[in-house]
Amino acid sequence: MFKKLKTLSLITLITLNFHSVFAQNVQIIYKVLDARLSTRLCKTSGDAIERMDEVKADFEKQGLLTSANTEENLIIENMINLERYNYMYEKDMKSAELKPFILSQYDKINAYKDAHPENNFSPWFILSSGDVINSSMQFIPQATAIKQGLREKDEYDTVVNENPQMSFALINSALWYYFAPAIGGGSKSVAKNQFSKAVEYAQCDYERFYSRVYLSQIYYDENKKEECKTLLDECDKILEGNIYIPFIRMLNDQGYSLLYYTTNREKIDKKLGR
Repeated sequence: MFKKLKTLSLITLITLNFHSVFAQNVQIIYKVLDARLSTRLCKTSGDAIERMDEVKADFEKQGLLTSANTEENLIIENMINLERYNYMYEKDMKSAELKPFILSQYDKINAYKDAHPENNFSPWFILSSGDVINSSMQFIPQATAIKQGLREKDEYDTVVNENPQMSFALINSALWYYFAPAIGGGSKSVAKNQFSKAVEYAQCDYERFYSRVYLSQIYYDENKKEECKTLLDECDKILEGNIYIPFIRMLNDQGYSLLYYTTNREKIDKKLGR
């Protein structure tokens, strides 16, 4: 009897320790996400790039990001390097630095997956890796890109089904459904539903901010101006002094949604003289 209780106590201790470590890791991830959000206070893309370099250096100084090839390190690296890449792209979408920078992270992800064929990855690894893979699509063979895109949908669906209140997962999945063609499984109605749930379940400012940004643009597409305005106003309160919401309002005033701009940036920038 004593032996049985001792075994149960050990299992309970291990379980509690696992949940404690998991909770701690999630808090670190939220810290990374909110650091990414802080770039929306930067006046230029160059300033934002410097900000992400500072974030990376700060995480290394705190011992939260090391050279070890662990899943936790890759999640943090994925998020920091993706944000840096986004601003590199914003600064110069034809820069020769883009391809080697993002493919370096893409290769790290693939190497880690190859080294762990059991495929027992955390939702955060799957989602953050999916973001990097999306940004790598233009630099990899088309057949590989199509295969990756289809696999990504299945992975996102699985993560959302297993974590129905995970706002970051809902945001990523909703973006996939929004931009994917209907013939390939895309659905604007699914995207709207998931963005709405992402607003409801958001746990950090990054999630609160971007879930509202994207849902506001769904409302803009539907010509629901008051609903759109309310959400954008809430974003301004979440991150006071940001320069992103004024930019979105400018796009909307000119007749474009942010979601449309995302895939037609060069054409719209030319029309707007940017």
